[in-house]
Amino acid sequence: MLVASLGSGSAGNSCLFESDGTRILVDAGFGLRQTQQRLKLLGRELSEVDAIIITHEHGDHVHGAAKIAAKFGIPIYATRDTLEAARLDPRKLSARPFENNASFRIGELEVHSCRVIHDAADPSCFVVEARDGTRAGIASDLGVVDASVLAHLQGCDALLFEANHDLDMLRTGSYPWSLKRRILSRHGHLSNEDAMEALARIVGEGTRHLTLIHLSERNNHESIVRACADDLLSRVGVRIDVGVATQHAPMSPIDVVRRSKKGQMRLF
Repeated sequence: MLVASLGSGSAGNSCLFESDGTRILVDAGFGLRQTQQRLKLLGRELSEVDAIIITHEHGDHVHGAAKIAAKFGIPIYATRDTLEAARLDPRKLSARPFENNASFRIGELEVHSCRVIHDAADPSCFVVEARDGTRAGIASDLGVVDASVLAHLQGCDALLFEANHDLDMLRTGSYPWSLKRRILSRHGHLSNEDAMEALARIVGEGTRHLTLIHLSERNNHESIVRACADDLLSRVGVRIDVGVATQHAPMSPIDVVRRSKKGQMRLF
């Protein structure tokens, strides 16, 4: 399975998952033209995408969804509450509602959803599974990681996981207190510390790759996140390829290799 973040942060989020000819985007937070440009940098075309799956209705995750879906006839998968909150009209778009905490198939990919805690109508995280059993999990925009999310994300070959803010940077930064309070709440976003605490319970010997996503540009920094990840891996005693998604450019794709195979994850 190929996995590639097109970009991640408060200004837009989207991630490509591809296996056996099926291509899906999780979230469409960039406009149509920007999404096209970023996919082209990866050697892909937006017209080749089979589906868009939405985690929740906030603009940095759905900004381009309606225009992209309408132009290319791409179906949008989201929970009913998310469709309604995002104002994605099923009468004008090909909408495919799904239930949280359930599974559905798109071509050669099986998608397993799990509800997360965030200030949205019915937010989701996902595990995307290929025919050969390769599994890649993605979770962002969650204030706390509850037991159901921990269980849901275990056993993945690759993980894309939120590490939104450094606590000291957020507390001493320029955000108004009302926004700081929202981010710090159980319905907000994960701090680096909370993210690492959760990941310590999720990653294992089978985890090949970890990508930290949805970093705040004003309240976090890649060097801080990498230091946190290095400390985490030292504590849990596993070797994992670690990447950090940026806001302004897609990451190099990774080809996720199933855990039971001898091969390791390799750059595409």
